[in-house]
Amino acid sequence: MAFRKEYGRIKVEVTVKKADLIERLKKNREKHQREFQEAITLWQQDLAKAIKNIDVATQTNFPKELEELDEHCPESYLEAYDDIIEMFSMAVKEEILLDSEAFRNFCRDEWDWKSDVADNKYYHKVLKKK
Repeated sequence: MAFRKEYGRIKVEVTVKKADLIERLKKNREKHQREFQEAITLWQQDLAKAIKNIDVATQTNFPKELEELDEHCPESYLEAYDDIIEMFSMAVKEEILLDSEAFRNFCRDEWDWKSDVADNKYYHKVLKKK
């Protein structure tokens, strides 16, 4: 483990076992996949209701209800997990050096995009249940 100071903050580096890191990433990916599936199912239910309530004969513009649903459509970040899992799977060394930010992302599952997930009303409903 190494410590260095960067811009007034202490930056920590730690070496982790590749197999342990990949296992943790796969668990985090599975969790995100479950949460996304629940959120997108809720969104699809609202979409079906909105479409059912649209009177096509009176529409002259794109329905506002659908615009709002489009804005709140849950986004999947599975590709982010897949990319990093594949990258580490191809690593030649059996140990990986992580800095503080990489550790937060890969081990603690605290990605920058998690705030977008928390702000999405469908993800919010899913996460609230847990």
